[in-house]
Amino acid sequence: MEYKKLDFKTDEELNLLVELQKAVYKERASSFNKSLFCFWYVDNPCGGVISYNAIDNGKIVAHQSFVPELMEVDGHVVRCARSMAVVTHPDYQGKGLFSTLTNMAVEEARRQGYEFLYAITNGNSFPRFVKHCGFSSITRLNVKIGMGIGIEEDGNKTYKRHWTPEMLKWRLSKEYYFRRGNHILGNYGHGVKTLMGTLNNTLLDKTTLKKKKVAWGPKLYVGLGAKLPWSLMNVPKFVKHSPFHLIFQDLTGGKLPAMTEDNIFYQLIDYDVA
Repeated sequence: MEYKKLDFKTDEELNLLVELQKAVYKERASSFNKSLFCFWYVDNPCGGVISYNAIDNGKIVAHQSFVPELMEVDGHVVRCARSMAVVTHPDYQGKGLFSTLTNMAVEEARRQGYEFLYAITNGNSFPRFVKHCGFSSITRLNVKIGMGIGIEEDGNKTYKRHWTPEMLKWRLSKEYYFRRGNHILGNYGHGVKTLMGTLNNTLLDKTTLKKKKVAWGPKLYVGLGAKLPWSLMNVPKFVKHSPFHLIFQDLTGGKLPAMTEDNIFYQLIDYDVA
């Protein structure tokens, strides 16, 4: 077994990663391809991915990655990174690869001067991030569905994503995003639209997002810290979805204010990989 830092700038590395993802998520195998990971890991204007991988017999058998981002913290722009696409091949689970690779990536991010790391985790990875890798649990994201689209920041939050025109051009380059006023929406499927988020018009005017009238039908919201229209209701319990655990690790030795469920404004555009 070999632990290796990869940047996924070659077809060989991308093919190995796609092969691993498909082996784990068999029912969603068609969702994974080289262009998806190249988009997030290589093309990201904030920088290349921080990724550590377990290699056995020439194949990637476990993968951890943190993608660089910018966040506003008390009005100051800081460098952070978000974990995504963490996976271990079924034949190699239970061997401690997750915590080993995560802790290696955390130390690399610290060496590179990132101020904090975070993730939106599922039920499987959440306890390992918290118990073995130094992350703190913040809260679960709110998941709501309904007919309204009017969302806005609820007060002036301490933590919020920082977007530039260049970053938005990259993030919203897919054809299924569109704009209505200062709101960004996307096509989720089966007639459902996603409420990707709200940004100021001055910033959105610098993008090439198409302006559309929003079709009648339900809208899906996932996030924190927003004022929401009354027409958005909690997703019924019988509808299964990820618990969307928000976790956080300060890499500055306590120089940052604590992140809490009440002081962050977070939207689908800030993390959703679709």
